[in-house]
Amino acid sequence: VKQALLMSLRGNPILYQGEELGLEQVEIAFDQLRDPEAIANWPLTLSRDGARTPMPWDSTAHGGFSTTAPWLPLGAGNAARHVAAQLGDAGSLLHWTRQLLAARAASPALRSGTLALEPAAEGQLVFTRSAPGETLRCTFALGAAQPPLLPPPGPASLFHLPGEQIGDHGHHLGGADVQPDDEIAGVAARARGERRARRGGLREH
Repeated sequence: VKQALLMSLRGNPILYQGEELGLEQVEIAFDQLRDPEAIANWPLTLSRDGARTPMPWDSTAHGGFSTTAPWLPLGAGNAARHVAAQLGDAGSLLHWTRQLLAARAASPALRSGTLALEPAAEGQLVFTRSAPGETLRCTFALGAAQPPLLPPPGPASLFHLPGEQIGDHGHHLGGADVQPDDEIAGVAARARGERRARRGGLREH
């Protein structure tokens, strides 16, 4: 959900290394810390080293990052989220992030369009992104209650993740059939659980 919202808002989306894999903040033992601030203030502050661990590329020793032990541990959970595994999984967060980046790159409304908030039910965030020739209605259901997502006014309504390209009008995220000449397309995302994520990414989608 966080990734979809990030790609739908105005401004330049920025991904921290490993966010596209759903890497988590790693607990670093004091004797392995490299962060001067965390060492000086131990144990009062959360070390920044936990978000600076090596990139896990594959299932080999040290995650394929190096042939010897790197300066910080990968963390067991992050080692299992390595790039090679997610490249082979069409439903992975890595593939989902790539789809979102492609959808944003193909959409004038998402890249540089205006943003207008719309009235929404509690637990929902709804806004439209508009550019000449394209209007996208972005609907996000947030929180544990997951209220039903209401169809946007107009000929198109899209409700599920992930999806496929639909011509020149953005991304088809599943749900209703949408034709390339439909005036309104939507981006719908549901929050399906919270996880203490290192770089903010949610693995479940």
